[in-house]
Amino acid sequence: MILRGAVVGLGVMGSHHARVLGSLEDVELRALIDPDPARRPTHATLAEALAAEPLDFVCVAVPVEQLPVVAGEAIAAGLHVLVEKPTAPTEAQARALIAEAEARGVTLGVGHIERFNPAVRALKQKIDDGAIGRVLHVHARRLSPFPNRQGAQGVALDLATHDIDVLRYITGQEVARVFAETAAPLSGSREDILCATLRLDDESMALLEANWMTPAKVRQISVLGQQGMLVVDYLTQDLMLYEHPTRATEWDQLAGIRGGGEGNMIRFALDRREPLRVQWEQFLAALRAGEPAPISGHDGLAALSTAHAISLAAERHETVVPAYREVPHAVT
Repeated sequence: MILRGAVVGLGVMGSHHARVLGSLEDVELRALIDPDPARRPTHATLAEALAAEPLDFVCVAVPVEQLPVVAGEAIAAGLHVLVEKPTAPTEAQARALIAEAEARGVTLGVGHIERFNPAVRALKQKIDDGAIGRVLHVHARRLSPFPNRQGAQGVALDLATHDIDVLRYITGQEVARVFAETAAPLSGSREDILCATLRLDDESMALLEANWMTPAKVRQISVLGQQGMLVVDYLTQDLMLYEHPTRATEWDQLAGIRGGGEGNMIRFALDRREPLRVQWEQFLAALRAGEPAPISGHDGLAALSTAHAISLAAERHETVVPAYREVPHAVT
């Protein structure tokens, strides 16, 4: 079944979407849409493309403030949509997109790409298989220099939403409440650094760190359980298991360095693939099968809402319950 698609927005991320879609079999990339004449291969607007091309789905990769406008236009035209995270600037706009998609019977997916990282998929499988027992604590670090691209928001929306989504995915839990501290040494307004603590419904905890100040790029998540710890490096797609200590360290000097005991350390062999390609394969497979998107609009709303709660908690210096909990939805 050939699906006909378009990409709206040909910045950094949109260009990657176009590259991947152009390489997939059974996909016809009929329109590449951008208002900038210097990078516009076909059409300046989605309306122009809709008048000229038969389409089945649209990828929306425009600046954040434009996401709900363009995605809403595509949904109103009866097209399936994959919208880049964080879905919309506000939760009200995200909810409106979800409601409109449901009313028109079209699929709305959100581009939280880290879920399709093979190491993250393997991490979830190990947790589900009981490799480390009950999850107690998750620590996610997403650190890098300032991004040189259009439409960058504060780190809560731009960076932390990745790890919020992964956190919900690997634990199967919702965020009960958050507390955070932020700083804005670069911009003076939007947060450039954040450190947030999250409590999940099963009483496990998470610590999220994100900034645009670190010279070296860091993308890591560690999951501590009662029987060990799993660690993922998103960039290298490595997954490590540190088992609970089984042997005592007899040499006192070494024990002072490495601790009183140690267990096995395992680096798993994984089939490494480009997450963006996996994301598109699964989204298109869902369209062909008439199934929900792998990452739904409700998942996007949960990450967006939690990011807003982090910013609000830092502003108020108090614990905040994410607003999406008013209408809870299971992790998909």
